[in-house]
Amino acid sequence: MYKKRGQAALEFLMTYGWAILSAIIVIGALGSYFYFNQGGSNTIYVNAPFYGVASSAVAGTVSLEITNKGGEDISSVTVNITGQGCTADTTNFDGTLNTPQIIALACTGAVSGSEFKGDIVMTYLRPGSALPLTSTGSVSTSVA
Repeated sequence: MYKKRGQAALEFLMTYGWAILSAIIVIGALGSYFYFNQGGSNTIYVNAPFYGVASSAVAGTVSLEITNKGGEDISSVTVNITGQGCTADTTNFDGTLNTPQIIALACTGAVSGSEFKGDIVMTYLRPGSALPLTSTGSVSTSVA
């Protein structure tokens, strides 16, 4: 009589094949997520009412592109990056609504070939107010 040993062996091998294939896919996905993201990151985040568009750095200078998204023009804006030897900037940002502006800060912590990370502190005045408000954020970028 005809015995189905070949079919059982094929099903056994197919089960192991699917398990091995799914393990390879998971390992590949994890590897691409952790390995391929090794390049320098370039991120900027600023709390409301501001929005961080972009950041870049060259030796001694960090540039931030920030937009006022608060719904009203603001005044007396001071931008600083704490803990990195940066000089506060009080002249570059005029607080105009929805207009991206570039702020260049002199920073001794921006050393060529390294990763620059710092905490952004922005103080500003709302229209008709004398009480200064503070917005914080962070920046991380590779220094060229």
